[in-house]
Amino acid sequence: MVWGTFVVGQLGFWISFVSFQALMARLTDTDGAWLGLLFFTNFIPTLVFTPFAGVVADRVERRRILMVGYSVLAVTVGTLAVLTLGDDVVPITLLPFAFVMGTVFAFNSPASQAVIAASVDRDDLASAISLNSTAANLARVVGPALAAPLLAVWNEGAAFAVYAVASVIVVGLLSRAQLSTYEREVGIHKLSAWLKSGVVHARERPPAVTVLSILAMSSLFAGAYLAVLPVVATKVFDRSSSGFTVLAAMAGVGSVFGALLTGLRVNVPRLRSVGLLVAGFGAAMVAFSAAPSWPLALVLVVPVGTLYFSAMTSINTMLQHLADDARRGRMLSLFQVGWAGLVPIGGLWLGVVAGAHGARIALGLAGAVTAIYALAAITLRPARQRAGAWETVL
Repeated sequence: MVWGTFVVGQLGFWISFVSFQALMARLTDTDGAWLGLLFFTNFIPTLVFTPFAGVVADRVERRRILMVGYSVLAVTVGTLAVLTLGDDVVPITLLPFAFVMGTVFAFNSPASQAVIAASVDRDDLASAISLNSTAANLARVVGPALAAPLLAVWNEGAAFAVYAVASVIVVGLLSRAQLSTYEREVGIHKLSAWLKSGVVHARERPPAVTVLSILAMSSLFAGAYLAVLPVVATKVFDRSSSGFTVLAAMAGVGSVFGALLTGLRVNVPRLRSVGLLVAGFGAAMVAFSAAPSWPLALVLVVPVGTLYFSAMTSINTMLQHLADDARRGRMLSLFQVGWAGLVPIGGLWLGVVAGAHGARIALGLAGAVTAIYALAAITLRPARQRAGAWETVL
């Protein structure tokens, strides 16, 4: 039941995400700055609100958080669908809707990730995370594939309507889900203490802080590559708007491979392997940025998706294993800040650089910085951070 809600929610999200990008591209003649601003507005709530969302996920019933979030999504996306179908949108109209959807995402994410641990035994946690990642990445392939005919036959409003319906379905499924209870932490009353305790918990569980730093740098740079894929399709390779959906789908194919490869692991990923995966993702981005032809670009974007989601799934698995259940929401809120919260900043500068100097330069620079930092982090890690008791787990 939990997995079913995740699949439906992710499928609706990717249909909506692709449609958001396609609509902004259509309204602005694929302006890189506008696309970067949309990406920024959609994901900046994750940076601002996710630390508080982690606290909420540890203090409030997690299923209730998800039900409220998806109810808000249904209303928001349904309204956007009506406006779009009526041709009553301009570029600035999309930004508040993107912000509201991003805020819901910020509060839903820690609760959604923590629910995974509440639905399986600890020995099955890695497999459950991999299964969820596989579902998310399948949605990245199927979502754009479903969005393409909706955009061709109607317009983006039809895709938003599909997401609204999907959100209603998720609320219904969650109302019937049965989740195990967890012991809530006691003795903390101030919000500031709750927020600080998540950071303290990460410091007590090396190598969590190092892993989170690698995650943060990848999000600030190469992780926002989806923001400029419409520019790659239309400006670099002179494809129609459907070229963006094809690129997104091919990246999604790679992501499925990445999630499946991670699922084959029988042990918890180590810091070195995570660092090498992130470095490989950066290198793949550099190669993709230099693709000389459209067919080769479609091929090279596959390993970008593979290495990116393999790295993200591995980091998620590490943090899930390191976290105490009572503080799991706060630990995972740090993951969400690093994974999605910093992405809007990356998307903003990527969009500006792509608009001024071209998508090739923007993506090549982002990939190079990501690869160099990941290698430096695992090579130059201070000796005092290598001796923690929890390091033996990884």
